[in-house]
Amino acid sequence: MAESIVVIRMTRNLRYKLTYIKIFGTYLEQNSDPEVVNLLRLLLQSQQAQVAPLSSYLRKIDVNPQELPLDDKLMTHALARQDYKSQLRFIYDGLSRAVEWYKTQLTDRQMTADPELRELLFELGEADAAQLWRTEATMAMLKVPLALKEKEWDQRPRIEPAVEEGWRPRLLEDFGHPSWTSKPKERWPRPPRYRRGE
Repeated sequence: MAESIVVIRMTRNLRYKLTYIKIFGTYLEQNSDPEVVNLLRLLLQSQQAQVAPLSSYLRKIDVNPQELPLDDKLMTHALARQDYKSQLRFIYDGLSRAVEWYKTQLTDRQMTADPELRELLFELGEADAAQLWRTEATMAMLKVPLALKEKEWDQRPRIEPAVEEGWRPRLLEDFGHPSWTSKPKERWPRPPRYRRGE
């Protein structure tokens, strides 16, 4: 029998939460800034608090939450962030997606048919929304932009072609400067056979 959509989605949600607990713990070891450390501790506590009711609900629908592995892809993306600014942006993006995910689930009839699940989704969504607000406030305090802005075109370094020995630009030398007047400039006379009347 195929797993229900509730089992699939809530199991994946728990995997993400367990993975984020590991990520926050790793980031805590890498950072010394008091504001960042304080935020990471709060995020860690919040995720740990959310695991208990989520695991309890999964047990009621015959899912063993202890057998769930961490999300390797998410972990790889998280560990690629070396400085605290990119780590905070990674956390902000993850929490933003989580909040949107909860909003979507609460409009899905399959996910809200069970009143207990609906209440759980609402509580978990509120908790992540609070952590998103906290993260955004900390980033504003530390002057960390929410997203990396692409450099303006005029600020980007101009790439010049590599100079090859014996090579020189021939366009202007060979063909002359273009004439900007409306009068056509004859450079090469036509052969006699193409002239009118001949």
